[in-house]
Amino acid sequence: MICLRCGRCCIDLDVAIVNPESIQPDGTINPRTSMIFKSKGRPCPHLDFRGNEALCKIHELPCYEGTPCRQFDQMGAPDDLCIMNSYFRSVQDNPHLMWNSKGFKRDPKAN
Repeated sequence: MICLRCGRCCIDLDVAIVNPESIQPDGTINPRTSMIFKSKGRPCPHLDFRGNEALCKIHELPCYEGTPCRQFDQMGAPDDLCIMNSYFRSVQDNPHLMWNSKGFKRDPKAN
């Protein structure tokens, strides 16, 4: 998958992330306090924007290995553009759509 570096995954997903307070000076983590939960709609504290490009501040550090972010994979050919950006924009632009484990689902309260 070709990441568009839009940052949507780092904002719009519920995910366990490396606790910023557990990162040691050498880039490893204190295992007792290593992970915290980041809820959807809240930017990951490791997300950094440089212009319009989203970057991960810890992507190259040893503490990134084995995290849910590192293990995140998308279906599709390796040379396909990421589809998560358009998915998250669709949900944002159409609030009557909700995410569930099977994809889009109509909100029963929506007209």
